[in-house]
Amino acid sequence: MSRVVAPSPEMRAAAPELIGALEPVYVAETGAEREAVFSFRYLVYGKELGRKLGNADHGRGRVHDEEDDKPYTTLLYTDDGEGRLTGTVRIRRWEPGQVPAKDWDTFSMERFDGLREMPTAEIGRLMIEPGHRGQLGLVSMSCTVYQQYAQELAADVGFINCAAGLVRHYRLLGFRTYAGRLVPTADGIEVPLVLIPSDRAYLEQVGSFVAPFVDVFYGPGKRAPVNVGRWSRLLDADSAPVRFDSVAAWERVNRLRQAEAEHPSILEALSEDTIRKLTGKGFLMDVPAGQLLTEKGLSQREIFVILDGAFEVHDGERRLCVLGGGDVIGEIGFFRSSGRRSASVTAASDGQVLVLRRHFIDELMKNDPACAAEVLFGLARVLADRQNIPAS
Repeated sequence: MSRVVAPSPEMRAAAPELIGALEPVYVAETGAEREAVFSFRYLVYGKELGRKLGNADHGRGRVHDEEDDKPYTTLLYTDDGEGRLTGTVRIRRWEPGQVPAKDWDTFSMERFDGLREMPTAEIGRLMIEPGHRGQLGLVSMSCTVYQQYAQELAADVGFINCAAGLVRHYRLLGFRTYAGRLVPTADGIEVPLVLIPSDRAYLEQVGSFVAPFVDVFYGPGKRAPVNVGRWSRLLDADSAPVRFDSVAAWERVNRLRQAEAEHPSILEALSEDTIRKLTGKGFLMDVPAGQLLTEKGLSQREIFVILDGAFEVHDGERRLCVLGGGDVIGEIGFFRSSGRRSASVTAASDGQVLVLRRHFIDELMKNDPACAAEVLFGLARVLADRQNIPAS
């Protein structure tokens, strides 16, 4: 029988309405459960998103790697009540000083003072079936992950890397940006984030629904909270590769608009009011030279507006064009029904982009149609101007 991770009575008392609405979350322990998880991953990663990350076995229709079989790994899943999976996540938890060198480097863990003396974890392979996104599956999974971190697995700190378009979403769950290196993957660079489950002040600040559970697990007579102050120079720092700073974004975009451009850009077609809305909802991301920003064939609807640097659009070894300040990356994937990228994009120099989620444009269409029309017209013009030049 499947083992369900049941919320503790204390969690139920702290947030009764939330706990009462959650879906059951199970631990994949049997061979059949684990194979169902690997097959589910393939449906989302391989078929839907076209991702190369994850060692997809196209012949067997599964995504599995050796880390899935390690003793420090826990696989969780949700289902529709009839045995069909609707979501899954993987937690890897390491004893103090036991983090594998590859993961230590991937997440720039050397920058966190005292981390080697702490139990540390990584959240990965988090995905929800398309028909269940926006429902309680992710909330249920997140509450269970928090409970595992704080109780059964007892991890003081957790890391995750995610696509740029998901950063804002994960921040609402309680993850934080920090001054660490971007994570290169076969699908493009991803953003490292950190979760400190005992940091109630931050969880309340961002409105995370797990904030009420901090006092359940941490405090006098319970687990000691982490001293977050020792990492103040890292967390949400100005030196982080991703920054949610609408003022800095506006100033950077405005300077670019006022500069003499060699060719027209989408910024010229947008009003000041529209650009302020975009810079308020987007975020800045620094991209080091040589880093793959996005990969051909990937299903990804984010738009990147280049604020600095040069970016090479290529199809394999064939260079298609070079884009610079004011240019847009991602307009074809934005308009395609599949969201597939038509080319790969790599930073030819150190650069900076403004990241905009497709979801934000959808919100504008509902709440500010005039502003949305400006943006869509601008993107359509970019697409028309490039009709003979394959782009992303």
